[in-house]
Amino acid sequence: MKEKLKGIIKGKQFRQGSYSSVLIVIIIAIVVVINLAAGQIPSQYSQVDISDNQLYSIGDQTRTLLSDLDTDVDIYYICQEGSEDTTIQRMLNLYEDSSSHINVTQVDPVVSPAFASQYTDEEVADNSIIVVCGETSQYIAYSDMYITEVDYTTYSYQTTGYDGEGLVTSAIAYVTSDDLPKMYILEGHNESEISSELQDRITKANIVTENLSLVTQESVPEDCDILLINAPQNDLSENEASYIIDYLDQGGKAIITSNYTTSDMPNFDSVLSHYGLSRTEGIVVEGNGSYYYPGYPIYLVPDLEAHTVTNDMINNSRLVLLPSAQGIEISEDLPDGVSVDTLLSTSDQAYSKVDVAGATTLEKEDGDIDGPFALGVAVTKTVDESSDDADEEESEADSQTQLVYVSTAGLLDDTMNGAVSDGNYDFFMNAISWMNGETTSVSIDSKSLTYDSLMVTAGSANMWGIVLIAVIPIAVLLLGAVVWIQRRKR
Repeated sequence: MKEKLKGIIKGKQFRQGSYSSVLIVIIIAIVVVINLAAGQIPSQYSQVDISDNQLYSIGDQTRTLLSDLDTDVDIYYICQEGSEDTTIQRMLNLYEDSSSHINVTQVDPVVSPAFASQYTDEEVADNSIIVVCGETSQYIAYSDMYITEVDYTTYSYQTTGYDGEGLVTSAIAYVTSDDLPKMYILEGHNESEISSELQDRITKANIVTENLSLVTQESVPEDCDILLINAPQNDLSENEASYIIDYLDQGGKAIITSNYTTSDMPNFDSVLSHYGLSRTEGIVVEGNGSYYYPGYPIYLVPDLEAHTVTNDMINNSRLVLLPSAQGIEISEDLPDGVSVDTLLSTSDQAYSKVDVAGATTLEKEDGDIDGPFALGVAVTKTVDESSDDADEEESEADSQTQLVYVSTAGLLDDTMNGAVSDGNYDFFMNAISWMNGETTSVSIDSKSLTYDSLMVTAGSANMWGIVLIAVIPIAVLLLGAVVWIQRRKR
């Protein structure tokens, strides 16, 4: 028996089996080591996001903010063990992997029930977040990270978007900022209201807003960083116009929109004319199908001209939709120190329909004004240092008057903005960033969990209609005829 056992051990088959077993053990060990090593690779390199809206990755604006951080930020993820939202958890891992100044800590409210009360008085739900830097903190509720809307076909709430990245990046910018810009919104002249959607964009950019009535004040407040005048339907008073001009001439910043109206508004127009601008009579109609929304030649899709406000949008092929706009005339003899750049422009085939109230057709008629027209402009004016008591070390942006004027309130309309996938609001936020001395806004859109709107101009719609209805069928018929002729010849 002993000899037989020795024979088996010394046998060729046993030796081959032993080699195979050792090889298997080595391979298993290598796989374990590789998995352990792969687990140490930051998630931004080890995971690939193939979702349509990059739901599981962070965008360029967030990466830029994180790369510029020079102070430590703590992100507390309030969640009971085993109840983690994987989307939020993966997002926070990306934040931590992208900057050595970001420290993410999960806090179990069962283990530490009083932890969140240091930073907020609200009742904190699982998967909520607290962002802290020094003595400053901001609380992000879990319910705010997911956008829900009512589906009126089923009368139930549907989750339509995820806003985790936008809120966390905004919170980091907030807690690391020494001073937050303040925007005053002029009221008292039946101005168009700011929608909650746009207000959310402004808030996410960490801009404080406050309504302003110049009826009860004798000047624009000194802490005003940007003044918003959104399409007043009633004219300003002479004093109000004077206060606004005084504010701007001292290096103030303003975004102004207007709507077509049959009422005279001499004081509002005096603010524009002070910087060499005036409104063309009537409403602009676009004659080129590539410059308007299909079927609506007064819903304009203008060209974006190169400027700090528009460069990012041009590079990303973004569009703006402007309904019922007026042409903007730029004086050939601008006031001293004033320069005007066109931001949005029509085609050469555009014209202004002068008799809006009595018009029976949008076709061009006698008396209508030929284009092209500017629809949006950026104005800068060098501040007269002799009358400016500001510190000499102020930035160039602070030493200049900066004004963006767009000739329709439709720029800030939710419906128009949605038709161009947030293009209108991106333009608005970029204008704010230009005035704040930034190249682009750090306000990040929510990520849609449904679909994005596809904007197709009338010209593109006609072209594709011809291709699908005529070109392709004719091509198929010709190909069939060629094949039939070749077969007949055989």
